[in-house]
Amino acid sequence: MIAFLLGVSLSFAAETPKPRLAVVIDDFGLTYPKDQPDEDWMKLSWPVTFAVMPESPRTRQAAARSKETGHELIIHFPFDPFLSLALPKDKASEEDLGKVRKLLEKSFDQILGPKGLNNHRSYKATKNAPLMAEFMKLLKPKGVYFLDSWVGPKSVAYAEARKAGIPAAVNSIFLDGTHEPKGRKAKDLKVLADAIAKDKAVCIRCLRTAAKLARKNGHSVAIGHHYFHGTYECLIEEVPKLQADGFEFVFASALAR
Repeated sequence: MIAFLLGVSLSFAAETPKPRLAVVIDDFGLTYPKDQPDEDWMKLSWPVTFAVMPESPRTRQAAARSKETGHELIIHFPFDPFLSLALPKDKASEEDLGKVRKLLEKSFDQILGPKGLNNHRSYKATKNAPLMAEFMKLLKPKGVYFLDSWVGPKSVAYAEARKAGIPAAVNSIFLDGTHEPKGRKAKDLKVLADAIAKDKAVCIRCLRTAAKLARKNGHSVAIGHHYFHGTYECLIEEVPKLQADGFEFVFASALAR
């Protein structure tokens, strides 16, 4: 009987899935001399999702290089304030839709073969249900998943993607400390100072929060930005530790449902 119970216990342990973490690195395409070099990110040995911005100086180059590495490529799509949008509450305006449609087509022309799309900033647009519903209609034929960056607590982007039948996921936390974790009761979600965002210690704290969420919920998504040396150094040091602790790192597409 003891041997039987031990066998059942070992079998259960073997079948228990590992908590999964998806790390997304935003803003590729927009690069400054003091940034962590793109090539350092491209050499990471564990799965990372790279979000490339359209209409940026190095958009095409960053997108092509991301695919060459075998990492996952997605479009980092800006609504507001990149686009000047009216955002009426009752119905998406034709002018807004025209601007969004034009940029979406440009994005797919400049960033070839993306697996998904997430939003860059877009605090106002992502809480506007009429625009998000219409945007998802434009996005669905592209055959990609949608990741809600969750830049504000009133975002309806994830919900509208699911309604449209698009596989979707939602960000849990920003690694650079730029926003509070999803679900936290914060009085405001203003962007923190650059000095804090660049701090490796902030990234370590946020990554550990993402790990706790993955341990609790089975998975989580954490978004960082390619500019920051501290974020890069944090991931280089902490990811192997988390892997050794039983966490599985996956592309964000693996968490879209």
